[in-house]
Amino acid sequence: MSPIPPLLQLAVIWIIAANGSPSTTVKGTGNQSSSIRNVTCLFYNENHVNCTWDIDETASPDTQYCLSYGLNEPKISTPCGKIEPGKVACFIHNFKEHFYDSIIFCVMDSCQQPKTIHCTPIVPVECYKTSPPVNVTVSGSEVVWKPPIGEHHSRIFEYQIQVTDLHTKVAKVEDLDQEKWDIKDLSKSYAVQVRAKINHFLEVKQEDFIWSDWTRSVFTEPEQTNHMILKIFIVTAIITILMVLLLMFICRRYKLLEHLSQPIPDPKQKFNGLFENYNGEFQQWINANHPETKDPKECDAVIVED
Repeated sequence: MSPIPPLLQLAVIWIIAANGSPSTTVKGTGNQSSSIRNVTCLFYNENHVNCTWDIDETASPDTQYCLSYGLNEPKISTPCGKIEPGKVACFIHNFKEHFYDSIIFCVMDSCQQPKTIHCTPIVPVECYKTSPPVNVTVSGSEVVWKPPIGEHHSRIFEYQIQVTDLHTKVAKVEDLDQEKWDIKDLSKSYAVQVRAKINHFLEVKQEDFIWSDWTRSVFTEPEQTNHMILKIFIVTAIITILMVLLLMFICRRYKLLEHLSQPIPDPKQKFNGLFENYNGEFQQWINANHPETKDPKECDAVIVED
């Protein structure tokens, strides 16, 4: 008998090993009979992870699940529990792997024989959810805020602001790269919310990354100063014009200007000596004897002889 070629020997050994090992299910390529589906992981608070997945009706009610992960192969394991019917979750509070590496996450049900493993690669930074912005306030004609607090894997954030017109109830969303938003129309009232996401600087679509939760709404009030000044100016002008027109009507009707402009007669011109000799005492003046004087022109010439 001719000897078996080395390559054939390796093939036989591989087949025997494969038939004796547990069946594995890798996302998108594995056994469709697996009860584990839709494995997703959310990373937050720098080193916290929350992984969830769905299980179908074929899973045994007493099935115990665990989650393991690692850079090249799963090494660290943590137990998991059901959070609702058909849903299982695992929480990791001290995730040690690098967030920019592709990490293998595997879910295993420990009661199945053979055990079923569902694995999927995840780049943690692509599934990172930051905390919301803080200190959202209205400052003059702007809405301003502070970046999310805590430690994050990037300190450069992108923002979205949702502005709702309180009169029309129409909401609009704008993308921003700075911690402020200029109020477009100061005559209106708005409800404003802000959310954030970290900028990862990866060559992937930024819209695929996860936004933080929205902040609570802050409300802007319409600017009243300019309108009040304009109203006061208009009212003052109207009152001034009405007063001028009324005064002109009175002056024209009763000729007040003519009466007020007449000179006051001076008694000195009518009563000679009243003020010069009697200091204005009228009774003394009328009781006094006033010698009659003649005009010097009317005096007769008198010749006096020695």
